[in-house]
Amino acid sequence: MPHAASVKTLQSSEQTAYAGVEELRATAEYLKRYSRAVVRKLARYATPADSVLEFGAGIGTLAKLWQAGTGVKPDCLEIDAGFREILVQESFHCFGNVESVTETYDYIYSSNVLEHIEDDVHALRQIRMLLNGDGCLALYVPAFMCLYSEHDVAVGHYRRYGRKELAAKLDAAGFRVMESCYDDCVGFFASLVVKLMGYPGKESLGGLRIYDTCVYPFSAFLDRMGCRYLFGKNILIFAKKK
Repeated sequence: MPHAASVKTLQSSEQTAYAGVEELRATAEYLKRYSRAVVRKLARYATPADSVLEFGAGIGTLAKLWQAGTGVKPDCLEIDAGFREILVQESFHCFGNVESVTETYDYIYSSNVLEHIEDDVHALRQIRMLLNGDGCLALYVPAFMCLYSEHDVAVGHYRRYGRKELAAKLDAAGFRVMESCYDDCVGFFASLVVKLMGYPGKESLGGLRIYDTCVYPFSAFLDRMGCRYLFGKNILIFAKKK
Protein backbone atom coordinates (compact mmCIF):
# COMPACT_ATOMS: atom_id res chain seq x y z
CA MET A 1 0.00 0.00 0.00
CA PRO A 2 1.36 3.45 -0.89
CA HIS A 3 2.18 5.96 1.80
CA ALA A 4 -0.88 7.73 3.22
CA ALA A 5 0.28 11.04 1.76
CA SER A 6 -0.29 9.65 -1.71
CA VAL A 7 -3.96 8.73 -1.26
CA LYS A 8 -5.09 11.69 -3.36
CA THR A 9 -3.02 10.35 -6.29
CA LEU A 10 -4.83 7.00 -6.43
CA GLN A 11 -7.55 6.27 -8.95
CA SER A 12 -10.84 4.63 -8.04
CA SER A 13 -14.44 4.61 -9.23
CA GLU A 14 -14.91 7.84 -7.22
CA GLN A 15 -11.52 9.44 -7.98
CA THR A 16 -10.98 8.87 -11.70
CA ALA A 17 -8.39 11.56 -12.49
CA TYR A 18 -4.93 10.11 -13.07
CA ALA A 19 -1.97 11.52 -11.11
CA GLY A 20 0.68 10.71 -13.73
CA VAL A 21 -0.58 12.91 -16.57
CA GLU A 22 2.77 14.54 -17.23
CA GLU A 23 4.47 11.15 -17.24
CA LEU A 24 2.06 9.91 -19.92
CA ARG A 25 2.72 12.95 -22.07
CA ALA A 26 6.48 12.67 -21.62
CA THR A 27 6.36 8.98 -22.55
CA ALA A 28 4.40 9.76 -25.70
CA GLU A 29 6.83 12.48 -26.75
CA TYR A 30 10.24 11.21 -25.64
CA LEU A 31 9.96 7.41 -25.36
CA LYS A 32 8.73 6.60 -28.84
CA ARG A 33 11.14 3.73 -29.51
CA TYR A 34 10.34 2.21 -26.12
CA SER A 35 6.58 2.56 -26.64
CA ARG A 36 6.72 0.93 -30.08
CA ALA A 37 8.69 -1.96 -28.59
CA VAL A 38 6.15 -2.43 -25.79
CA VAL A 39 3.32 -2.57 -28.33
CA ARG A 40 5.19 -5.12 -30.46
CA LYS A 41 5.68 -7.31 -27.40
CA LEU A 42 2.09 -6.99 -26.21
CA ALA A 43 0.82 -7.87 -29.70
CA ARG A 44 2.84 -11.10 -29.92
CA TYR A 45 -0.21 -13.38 -30.06
CA ALA A 46 -2.59 -10.97 -31.81
CA THR A 47 -3.90 -11.61 -35.33
CA PRO A 48 -5.41 -9.18 -37.88
CA ALA A 49 -8.79 -10.84 -37.35
CA ASP A 50 -8.90 -10.17 -33.60
CA SER A 51 -11.23 -7.70 -31.95
CA VAL A 52 -9.04 -5.77 -29.51
CA LEU A 53 -9.57 -3.75 -26.31
CA GLU A 54 -6.98 -1.68 -24.47
CA PHE A 55 -7.69 -1.71 -20.73
CA GLY A 56 -6.63 1.67 -19.36
CA ALA A 57 -5.83 3.50 -22.59
CA GLY A 58 -4.65 6.80 -21.10
CA ILE A 59 -4.17 9.45 -23.78
CA GLY A 60 -4.05 6.86 -26.56
CA THR A 61 -0.29 6.55 -27.05
CA LEU A 62 -0.29 2.76 -27.30
CA ALA A 63 -3.67 2.55 -29.03
CA LYS A 64 -2.35 4.66 -31.92
CA LEU A 65 0.83 2.61 -32.11
CA TRP A 66 -1.21 -0.61 -32.00
CA GLN A 67 -3.30 0.56 -34.94
CA ALA A 68 -0.21 1.63 -36.89
CA GLY A 69 1.65 -1.60 -36.15
CA THR A 70 -1.11 -4.20 -36.52
CA GLY A 71 -3.68 -2.54 -38.74
CA VAL A 72 -6.34 -3.13 -36.08
CA LYS A 73 -7.95 -0.18 -34.31
CA PRO A 74 -8.52 -1.15 -30.66
CA ASP A 75 -11.47 -0.09 -28.58
CA CYS A 76 -10.42 1.71 -25.42
CA LEU A 77 -11.50 1.51 -21.79
CA GLU A 78 -10.47 4.57 -19.76
CA ILE A 79 -11.99 5.88 -16.52
CA ASP A 80 -10.41 9.36 -16.71
CA ALA A 81 -12.97 11.66 -18.37
CA GLY A 82 -10.34 14.05 -19.72
CA PHE A 83 -8.44 11.17 -21.33
CA ARG A 84 -11.66 9.84 -22.86
CA GLU A 85 -12.19 13.18 -24.57
CA ILE A 86 -8.73 12.88 -26.12
CA LEU A 87 -9.43 9.31 -27.24
CA VAL A 88 -12.75 10.26 -28.80
CA GLN A 89 -11.07 13.15 -30.61
CA GLU A 90 -8.64 10.56 -32.01
CA SER A 91 -11.72 8.60 -33.24
CA PHE A 92 -11.34 5.68 -30.83
CA HIS A 93 -14.45 3.92 -29.57
CA CYS A 94 -14.17 4.47 -25.83
CA PHE A 95 -15.80 3.10 -22.67
CA GLY A 96 -15.75 4.82 -19.26
CA ASN A 97 -16.00 1.66 -17.14
CA VAL A 98 -16.25 -2.11 -17.43
CA GLU A 99 -20.01 -2.08 -16.95
CA SER A 100 -20.49 0.03 -20.09
CA VAL A 101 -18.64 -2.41 -22.35
CA THR A 102 -21.25 -4.04 -24.57
CA GLU A 103 -19.21 -6.78 -26.28
CA THR A 104 -16.44 -9.30 -25.71
CA TYR A 105 -13.01 -9.32 -27.33
CA ASP A 106 -10.51 -11.75 -28.80
CA TYR A 107 -7.53 -9.83 -27.40
CA ILE A 108 -7.21 -7.50 -24.41
CA TYR A 109 -3.97 -5.75 -23.56
CA SER A 110 -2.95 -3.39 -20.77
CA SER A 111 0.29 -1.57 -20.05
CA ASN A 112 1.21 -0.11 -16.64
CA VAL A 113 -2.39 -0.02 -15.41
CA LEU A 114 -3.02 -2.95 -13.06
CA GLU A 115 -0.68 -1.54 -10.40
CA HIS A 116 -2.99 1.48 -10.05
CA ILE A 117 -5.94 -0.71 -8.97
CA GLU A 118 -6.27 -1.61 -5.31
CA ASP A 119 -8.25 -4.82 -5.87
CA ASP A 120 -6.33 -6.06 -8.90
CA VAL A 121 -7.73 -9.59 -8.73
CA HIS A 122 -11.25 -8.19 -9.03
CA ALA A 123 -10.10 -6.13 -12.03
CA LEU A 124 -8.66 -9.26 -13.64
CA ARG A 125 -11.97 -11.06 -13.10
CA GLN A 126 -13.74 -8.16 -14.81
CA ILE A 127 -11.32 -8.37 -17.73
CA ARG A 128 -11.97 -12.11 -17.94
CA MET A 129 -15.67 -11.38 -18.44
CA LEU A 130 -14.80 -9.20 -21.45
CA LEU A 131 -12.65 -11.87 -23.09
CA ASN A 132 -13.94 -14.38 -25.63
CA GLY A 133 -13.58 -18.07 -24.85
CA ASP A 134 -10.18 -18.57 -26.48
CA GLY A 135 -9.12 -14.93 -26.17
CA CYS A 136 -5.76 -13.72 -24.94
CA LEU A 137 -4.84 -11.22 -22.21
CA ALA A 138 -1.48 -9.44 -22.48
CA LEU A 139 -0.20 -7.46 -19.49
CA TYR A 140 2.81 -5.21 -18.99
CA VAL A 141 3.36 -4.13 -15.37
CA PRO A 142 6.20 -2.77 -13.18
CA ALA A 143 8.32 -5.44 -11.52
CA PHE A 144 9.98 -5.96 -8.13
CA MET A 145 8.53 -4.41 -5.00
CA CYS A 146 12.11 -3.79 -3.87
CA LEU A 147 12.17 -1.02 -6.51
CA TYR A 148 9.05 0.68 -5.10
CA SER A 149 10.02 4.34 -4.73
CA GLU A 150 8.76 7.90 -4.36
CA HIS A 151 8.11 7.84 -8.09
CA ASP A 152 5.64 4.96 -7.67
CA VAL A 153 3.96 6.91 -4.89
CA ALA A 154 3.80 10.07 -7.01
CA VAL A 155 1.98 8.36 -9.88
CA GLY A 156 -0.38 6.35 -7.67
CA HIS A 157 1.01 2.82 -7.75
CA TYR A 158 -0.31 0.42 -5.13
CA ARG A 159 2.45 -2.06 -5.88
CA ARG A 160 5.07 -3.48 -8.19
CA TYR A 161 4.82 -7.17 -9.07
CA GLY A 162 6.75 -10.39 -8.82
CA ARG A 163 6.26 -12.98 -11.57
CA LYS A 164 4.96 -15.64 -9.18
CA GLU A 165 2.67 -13.13 -7.47
CA LEU A 166 1.17 -11.99 -10.78
CA ALA A 167 0.75 -15.57 -11.99
CA ALA A 168 -1.04 -16.45 -8.72
CA LYS A 169 -3.40 -13.48 -9.08
CA LEU A 170 -4.18 -14.44 -12.67
CA ASP A 171 -4.88 -17.99 -11.49
CA ALA A 172 -7.22 -16.68 -8.78
CA ALA A 173 -9.04 -14.64 -11.43
CA GLY A 174 -9.59 -17.68 -13.64
CA PHE A 175 -6.65 -17.44 -16.06
CA ARG A 176 -3.84 -19.79 -17.00
CA VAL A 177 -0.49 -18.24 -17.83
CA MET A 178 0.87 -18.96 -21.30
CA GLU A 179 4.14 -17.08 -21.07
CA SER A 180 5.89 -14.76 -18.63
CA CYS A 181 9.19 -12.89 -18.62
CA TYR A 182 10.84 -9.71 -17.39
CA ASP A 183 11.52 -6.76 -19.68
CA ASP A 184 14.02 -3.88 -19.75
CA CYS A 185 16.86 -5.25 -17.62
CA VAL A 186 18.84 -2.00 -17.70
CA GLY A 187 15.70 -0.19 -16.56
CA PHE A 188 15.91 -2.24 -13.35
CA PHE A 189 19.07 -0.37 -12.42
CA ALA A 190 17.63 2.99 -13.52
CA SER A 191 14.67 2.37 -11.20
CA LEU A 192 17.05 1.37 -8.42
CA VAL A 193 18.90 4.68 -8.80
CA VAL A 194 15.58 6.56 -8.50
CA LYS A 195 14.80 4.63 -5.32
CA LEU A 196 18.21 5.27 -3.76
CA MET A 197 18.69 8.86 -4.90
CA GLY A 198 15.09 9.99 -4.58
CA TYR A 199 12.56 11.07 -7.18
CA PRO A 200 13.11 14.71 -8.23
CA GLY A 201 9.39 15.20 -8.79
CA LYS A 202 9.67 15.76 -12.52
CA GLU A 203 10.89 13.67 -15.41
CA SER A 204 14.13 14.76 -17.08
CA LEU A 205 13.07 15.10 -20.71
CA GLY A 206 16.66 14.99 -21.91
CA GLY A 207 17.23 11.88 -19.84
CA LEU A 208 14.16 10.23 -21.35
CA ARG A 209 15.41 11.00 -24.85
CA ILE A 210 18.84 9.50 -24.11
CA TYR A 211 17.25 6.44 -22.54
CA ASP A 212 15.02 5.94 -25.58
CA THR A 213 17.72 6.33 -28.22
CA CYS A 214 20.78 4.85 -26.50
CA VAL A 215 20.04 2.91 -23.33
CA TYR A 216 16.85 1.04 -24.19
CA PRO A 217 18.21 -0.55 -27.41
CA PHE A 218 21.09 -1.96 -25.35
CA SER A 219 18.66 -3.13 -22.69
CA ALA A 220 16.52 -4.85 -25.35
CA PHE A 221 19.61 -6.60 -26.69
CA LEU A 222 20.48 -7.92 -23.22
CA ASP A 223 16.89 -9.04 -22.75
CA ARG A 224 17.12 -11.09 -25.94
CA MET A 225 20.39 -12.60 -24.73
CA GLY A 226 18.56 -14.05 -21.72
CA CYS A 227 18.31 -11.32 -19.10
CA ARG A 228 14.53 -11.32 -19.53
CA TYR A 229 14.42 -14.57 -17.58
CA LEU A 230 16.41 -13.10 -14.67
CA PHE A 231 15.26 -9.54 -13.93
CA GLY A 232 13.88 -6.37 -15.47
CA LYS A 233 11.99 -3.17 -14.76
CA ASN A 234 8.73 -4.71 -15.99
CA ILE A 235 6.93 -8.01 -16.39
CA LEU A 236 5.36 -9.10 -19.67
CA ILE A 237 2.79 -11.85 -19.25
CA PHE A 238 0.21 -13.55 -21.48
CA ALA A 239 -2.77 -15.54 -20.22
CA LYS A 240 -5.94 -17.24 -21.39
CA LYS A 241 -9.08 -18.35 -19.62
CA LYS A 242 -8.81 -21.66 -17.80
